[in-house]
Amino acid sequence: MAENTQNGNGALWFIVGALVVAVIGFGVWYFAGQPSSSAPQDSDVSVSVSEDGMSIDTSEDE
Repeated sequence: MAENTQNGNGALWFIVGALVVAVIGFGVWYFAGQPSSSAPQDSDVSVSVSEDGMSIDTSEDE
């Protein structure tokens, strides 16, 4: 009958699998560390509301 022999492809598949996992892991790490476009950015405008009214301050470095 037919014999089932392996010719060393197990190590090759292990290396390919490890590389796939590494690429997916790096992609998740890279994109999770990036700020999203909807995240609030630092602004140079300060708004305060008190009993006397509303005040808007802008800090310009010019």
